Amino acid sequence: MHFQERAGTMRGSYVLLIELPKAQMISVGRLKAIYFPRGYYAYVGSAMGGIKGRLGRHLGTNKKIHWHIDYLLEKASINGAIVCETEDRAECAIVQALGAQFDAIPSFGSSDCRCHSHLFFASGEMKPKIMEILDSLRMRSRLLGVDTSRDVAGQG
Repeated sequence: MHFQERAGTMRGSYVLLIELPKAQMISVGRLKAIYFPRGYYAYVGSAMGGIKGRLGRHLGTNKKIHWHIDYLLEKASINGAIVCETEDRAECAIVQALGAQFDAIPSFGSSDCRCHSHLFFASGEMKPKIMEILDSLRMRSRLLGVDTSRDVAGQG
């Protein structure tokens, strides 16, 4: 599994577009068990060390569970990512804007900042609204699709 368009050596923030096929309780590290409704999720992260590497890790299947998102991704699938090339950390600004439009999963992915959450939920497709929000923030963003026909290790 890999992203169809390479993110190169780009640095910045990203939004993972995730789908959870059925409602379920998922144990998320110190957050304990959280109820996740069936639907669509958007996870906001930063990759100041390089977006390609970070997205490759999220897509990987044999990885050490480290971040909150790793627990969710064991049960859900990534349908794409929106990347925002920035030299400065912009994830919290993105989070604030998404929080005004979508429901948040409290404390998810935000243990290293003051944000309420870095994970948002909607029962329907989120991508068009997220792109609109990023445009309003004047982010240089682009959508990357996911190709599940190849393994991340074969990405090169």
